[in-house]
Amino acid sequence: MRLIGLGLVCGVLLLTQLACNFRTDTGNNSAMSQSSVTTQSPPVASENYPTLVAQAQEVNDAFRRRDFARMIDLTYPKVIETAGGRDKMIESLAKGMKDMEAEGVVVLSSTAGRPTQIVRSSGSIYAVLPTTLKAKAQDGVFQTESSMIGISSDNGATWTFIDAGGKDQKELRGFLPDVVDKLNLPPERQPVKISNN
Repeated sequence: MRLIGLGLVCGVLLLTQLACNFRTDTGNNSAMSQSSVTTQSPPVASENYPTLVAQAQEVNDAFRRRDFARMIDLTYPKVIETAGGRDKMIESLAKGMKDMEAEGVVVLSSTAGRPTQIVRSSGSIYAVLPTTLKAKAQDGVFQTESSMIGISSDNGATWTFIDAGGKDQKELRGFLPDVVDKLNLPPERQPVKISNN
């Protein structure tokens, strides 16, 4: 079951995962359908793009500290447009976070890893990065592995991001129609309980 209003967020980094995966009723989640490769590639060199991991981590840090304006600054523009614009997206994120916290879900950490794939297409660079999120729910601390897609149109100087967790190929194709089939996104995984408190 998704929290009210998250349908408007449409791919904002990690929030959908929190709403869907870290609730105590996680049995309603469905696995992401994939028609392409479902195995994760080994990490690739990111030395040519020194801002990639730093900016991906900045998104995660902004989410954790509830700096939704900064999160949106680093979100792929088509996601913002689909969500109804910047102000509406900030409002939806704030409400989603408040609702989750009311249910006892608290983000403990959110980290971005080194890219597992980098693809150049149509003058842009696309990178798949793994993410690890830990959150405390009413029945324990959970960890989930997911991924985000970084997009750069200035040869890697700056990046914007899409949360790939909980998205199917059709949804991602709406944002990245020319490249989504070239990306090796890992399958969605259920959260793993790592401690009772």
